[in-house]
Amino acid sequence: IQCPPQFASWLIKQVETGQYSGLRYVGPNRFRVPWKHNSRKDCNDEDGKIFKAWAVASGKISDFPKDKARWKTNFRCALNNLHERFKLIADNSKNTDDPHKIYEIIIPESLQMQSSQEDYDPDIYSSPTEYFPSGCDVFIVKKIFHSSTKVKHKNHYVLFFPAPPTHPPQVPTINDLEISIFYRKREMLKTNVTCQHLQLHYPQETQEPSVHALCFPSTDGLTDHKQIHYTNRILDSIQRGLTLKVQEDGIYAYRHDRCHVFASTSDQTVAHPNPQKLPLNTMTQLLSFGNYLNELKNFEDNSGRSPEYTIYMCFGEKFPDGKPLDRKLIVVKVVPLACRYFHEQAQLKGASSLHSSNISLQTSYNSLMELINTYIGLPTAEEPDLTPLMTSQSQY
Repeated sequence: IQCPPQFASWLIKQVETGQYSGLRYVGPNRFRVPWKHNSRKDCNDEDGKIFKAWAVASGKISDFPKDKARWKTNFRCALNNLHERFKLIADNSKNTDDPHKIYEIIIPESLQMQSSQEDYDPDIYSSPTEYFPSGCDVFIVKKIFHSSTKVKHKNHYVLFFPAPPTHPPQVPTINDLEISIFYRKREMLKTNVTCQHLQLHYPQETQEPSVHALCFPSTDGLTDHKQIHYTNRILDSIQRGLTLKVQEDGIYAYRHDRCHVFASTSDQTVAHPNPQKLPLNTMTQLLSFGNYLNELKNFEDNSGRSPEYTIYMCFGEKFPDGKPLDRKLIVVKVVPLACRYFHEQAQLKGASSLHSSNISLQTSYNSLMELINTYIGLPTAEEPDLTPLMTSQSQY
């Protein structure tokens, strides 16, 4: 009978693989876990994938093969029982946009580097796990750490791994965007792009080489015939769609064709008296980086709410109108990854300076680009202006 893996080593290995959406490192020894409530209408199989994976690995899947709530409970209990290994840093499970929790990996003193050169034994260094003392839980994933050390103690050898690297993860640039496309509550596409100009189209795209084109998915795979019919009607009217443009002061949109598009960064569940409909052939700001920085500073000061930086665009339907977002036929979600990164760093440290940096958000920055450039440096290469694309068309 194969024994289940130790939860700590198993979990950190899953974080490192990057195969689970929302499960990733956010700083040295710190990672986030997606934590969407099962009762939410937009909850899908991908949201609970890590919980199911542990049910399989622990052998509990046979006890509750289809019970998503039990998978999550099983995972949560295993995590909470290892309070000496994992510390909850931030509980954002009630965040309507991106529910998650952030944990810190605690390295026990017994697993710190304790060896000297004379303790090294070449045979033990390359030997299998039978040299581990009974019950030893080496929970640091091997792939992260590229060297190991043997410590001779009480006539047996134990393999220890050095502490994880202390350098911060790569900071996204101002042009790094996460794009998700939903047809009602079903996520049809999710991808990261790095570009200054992004065209969302169906099926006609621009021929400009400087513009990154992203085509809306077809309705293949949908089963509701009415949904397919009305979604295709909207898709047929999108044509050249719209172009997103990232500038130093914010993100802008330029609508090319007749499909109406509504955009918002505010609470999606609250009806807006005057929803922002993007005008035709007009550059319109969707997100101000200056406003984001002000909200981020207030958030770090504990004098304001979390900054709003996720852009939602609804194609062909009025939005936000108080109706659930997952009832809309076509929604595009745009997340500037630099905004998410600095928001998460502020969450990790609360009112103190950003993690692994002497930079404090209390200092005034003229732009998000300046903050990024101060943090790690940012390439200054610029792409051609989009003006030649913006030809005059009749108003719809």
